Amino acid sequence: MSSWNHVPRTQASTSKTESHYGHNFWLSPQVGKVLKGMDVDLRLVRYFLVMAEELHFTAAARRLYVSQPALSNQIRRLETQLGAQLFNRSPRGVTLTAAGAAFLPHAQGALAAIRSGVAEATAAAGRDQVLRIDVLHTDLVTPRAVLARLRERLPGFRLEVSSRGSRDQEKRLLTGELDLALCGSTAACPDGVMQRLIRREALGVALPRNHPLATSDAVAVRELTNETHYLPRDDFAPEWNEFILACCRTAGFAPRRHPASTDGTSSALELVRAGECVALGLLSTPSPDGVVVKPLAAGVPPYGWSLRWRDSSRVPPAALAALRSLD
Repeated sequence: MSSWNHVPRTQASTSKTESHYGHNFWLSPQVGKVLKGMDVDLRLVRYFLVMAEELHFTAAARRLYVSQPALSNQIRRLETQLGAQLFNRSPRGVTLTAAGAAFLPHAQGALAAIRSGVAEATAAAGRDQVLRIDVLHTDLVTPRAVLARLRERLPGFRLEVSSRGSRDQEKRLLTGELDLALCGSTAACPDGVMQRLIRREALGVALPRNHPLATSDAVAVRELTNETHYLPRDDFAPEWNEFILACCRTAGFAPRRHPASTDGTSSALELVRAGECVALGLLSTPSPDGVVVKPLAAGVPPYGWSLRWRDSSRVPPAALAALRSLD
């Protein structure tokens, strides 16, 4: 995130704090009264700050790893909490209102103070500041959102990130080699492991750009009956493969699988681009040139992402709180 503009001191009775962004901010007594009088979610404050910088809902949502409708709803929620409209929305674009401009420097300072406080408290606690997490795929939107959220909320921790598959996750959780694991919510949860659903994602299908269905608004799964389908290795993501196979069975067919299997999306999309197969996947998956991702028609259930952990003493409460929900 880029640095925020410096905000000058305007009153004598203010206190200074060093921001996470490298600038000084001045927090007025009025801000303390406002925050004391209402339960303002700091996540909403961060959403406001990114939106104030981008002034574009799609761009801000992309930076925050949330959908544009989810961001719009959260901004409206903050406006309701504050009792003021923060942004003007019009066909010409988005601008800050007078209330939004007035709130901006205080929001910057408040978030900076919280981040600084978390970092100092973590350091003072003298913890082993390492959090070990496996996220399956580091190139997908939800895993990237999880890592971004943890880095934001736990600045005093160093993340050890891996992406070695759901079966490996289970073994390492049970042996204590892993603190957190991000996986599909359809996977069976072993005894002694806790699980929390944190996001649901819509599905789509990756097609070569010249495919007859590439111009469709949405694709029904049954329209893919005669296609060759890519699926990852069964030992890497068995719950994902079963989810996709179940979708195909519901549509009345068993998919013909491409013989190649990898544990990453980039190789799969290269096969799609070459016209060797199609790939059912998450609608949010970034696609390279030559590949289009189309939403699936109504009736296909969303894919759930879950967070797992075994030893609560190894997982800081701030991490679980930060990942209560990603939307």
